[in-house]
Amino acid sequence: MIFEVLKVIWLLLPAYTPNNFAVILGGIKPMDFGKNFIDGKRIFGDGKTFSGFFGGILGGILVANVQRLIENAIEFRYFSALGYLDFIILVIALSCGAMFGDLFGSFIKRRLNFERGRSFPVVDQLTFLLFSLAFASLTNAFWFLFTSLDILIGVLITPVLHVLVNFLAFKLKLKEVPW
Repeated sequence: MIFEVLKVIWLLLPAYTPNNFAVILGGIKPMDFGKNFIDGKRIFGDGKTFSGFFGGILGGILVANVQRLIENAIEFRYFSALGYLDFIILVIALSCGAMFGDLFGSFIKRRLNFERGRSFPVVDQLTFLLFSLAFASLTNAFWFLFTSLDILIGVLITPVLHVLVNFLAFKLKLKEVPW
């Protein structure tokens, strides 16, 4: 079972890493252009920027390409078992899905009056993953690599991983809050 969990983490890295790149590369031009929704509240808020969104997607694609290089070097076969076109379509879907899921979570948080940066359990931990899985499930490569058990494992372990990684980043003083 531990092997299956590690496999799922490996396969989901292109979905897990975009938000980290978004934080590093973000800050240029809010995606909602500072506009409010029909409820009078910001659509997404200042934390969702074009540079972060597209930087996150590119970061996820970069991570996946590094994974593919590692797999080729050690003759490990997941991403490297795919043709490059199938591979790149899959990782674009995983990375885009993660960023759209994060954007959706931000939209929901603004509607519910959550301040920017405030924790919203479940939404913070799962919307990015659910969108990522939904986008990726539209590709043939997804069904070649993922089983139903892998999807279930991903949904179950992601909240735990999310909390642990954020707490570690907080302890290392990479984040101001532990969520």
